[in-house]
Amino acid sequence: MKQNEIDAILNVHRLAFGPEEGEETAQLAKDLLGHPDVLSFSVERDGQIAGNVLFMPFEFVDHPGVACQLLAPCGVLPEYQGQGVGRELMQTSIAHLTAIGTDAVFVLGVPTFYPRYGFAPTDKQTPYPDLLTLPQSWMALELVTGTVAPLSGKTLAIPQFMQPQFWDTSMYG
Repeated sequence: MKQNEIDAILNVHRLAFGPEEGEETAQLAKDLLGHPDVLSFSVERDGQIAGNVLFMPFEFVDHPGVACQLLAPCGVLPEYQGQGVGRELMQTSIAHLTAIGTDAVFVLGVPTFYPRYGFAPTDKQTPYPDLLTLPQSWMALELVTGTVAPLSGKTLAIPQFMQPQFWDTSMYG
């Protein structure tokens, strides 16, 4: 990935998450983009990157054979919000994840956005279960039917996303 593409992706997340969370989210995206197992999907409009979503491996320690991904972050430039960029990001990325054999996708996100794409609240454990104060924001999407129900136990994301602040929902709602 070229530096100008990375810069554009970071700008998407910085602006999409606004002054309160934008810098932290852009830094997270930068850290994640440096990891070889992170998948990045972008949507362009008017010759620029208008939206971006990242996915990383998400492991249930007691279920190593199940291929899960964690979605974070997903952002759309403010001037393109409400114009189908988020929908295109989700549809394109989910189709790709299905094609490469992903069993399920998890997200800690906006409970009014992700259900549009099949995500549903889940009782599966996050890496920091005590920090999940808004359980409806922790969701899963089965890409292979029957994958999520048997999952249990400790979960892990890549090191860049294993920081408690990324799992704390107490500041929302």
